[in-house]
Amino acid sequence: MKTYHTLSQISILKKYSYKFLFVAFLGIHIPLLGIIFYALFATSISTTTFILITLGLTLLATALTLRVLNALLAPIIKGEVALKDYVENNTLPNLPINYTDEVGDMLKNIQYTIECLDEVDKEKQDIIELISHDLRTPILQSLEVINFLKEDGDDAQQREENLNLLNEISTKQLKFLEEMLKTLKANHIEVGFKNFENLSVSEIINEIIADYKNRIDEKQLTVINTVPDDLMMYGHAIGMKQVFENLLNNAIKFSEKNDEIHISGVSDKNSVQIIIKDHGMGFNEQTKETLFSKFVPGHLGTSGEPTTGLGLYLTKKIVEKHRGTIQPFSDGQGKGAKFVVSIPK
Repeated sequence: MKTYHTLSQISILKKYSYKFLFVAFLGIHIPLLGIIFYALFATSISTTTFILITLGLTLLATALTLRVLNALLAPIIKGEVALKDYVENNTLPNLPINYTDEVGDMLKNIQYTIECLDEVDKEKQDIIELISHDLRTPILQSLEVINFLKEDGDDAQQREENLNLLNEISTKQLKFLEEMLKTLKANHIEVGFKNFENLSVSEIINEIIADYKNRIDEKQLTVINTVPDDLMMYGHAIGMKQVFENLLNNAIKFSEKNDEIHISGVSDKNSVQIIIKDHGMGFNEQTKETLFSKFVPGHLGTSGEPTTGLGLYLTKKIVEKHRGTIQPFSDGQGKGAKFVVSIPK
């Protein structure tokens, strides 16, 4: 890598092909320069001596050129070895990502791809553990109820109670699956400046409130949206809708019946801030430290709503892709929560 690094410091050798051509050019001209110097400064020269000198310089230049060109292959070989090590031994590489030519781009792509693959693999394992726990338990409970109904299903009152329990277990299980699938789909949203646009924050919030009307009515909540109609945000439409949807979903989930949820927005010369505040369960300092972690088991909602442990993690991920921040605030357990999303203009 030393040869590649040294040549990369020369500004005119921006492309990898230029480095190869530069070395080849020197290799070709070393014999020629040697012959010129010998002819200029030698007092006398025979034909045999001239041929031998020319041949010697050519062989020397060829050997040096091949050595340098072979050294230039080091980053390519390093990338190949990194891929092989990851495939065979699941070893994460630490490839240099500061070079800007074609090979530098290749090393960056290899590093990024392997990191993404490793993250996907870890997420797959986490999802397996999460699903095996959160689905296995209600299935076992359902089987217990079914067995009870088979053996002692004659008592009409007990039968009705167990059927209601079975319905409750199945409903919670279905909600968990729906939330999990929705969250996993959101994980594949491609957020980048190439697909950013000017967005009306108020319109996005109103659309989400309409989508969640049934859940809001079920808990008899009041959602107050005071975001100004003219407040605009530059961002990814689907991504930012997912952010506010996750935050409103959490506010609904952790609010008690008849509570209020307040959504407001302000802007200054640098950023747009959206604040979502509820008066529900809140959180303490210890919980705050893990709020945005992946697959951290969360509390059930105030009506027993399930959590996937992914919503806030993905929310923060999308906000950071907008070069923004998300900050959580709470005065403690049972004292409500506030989330402030700040997106640069």
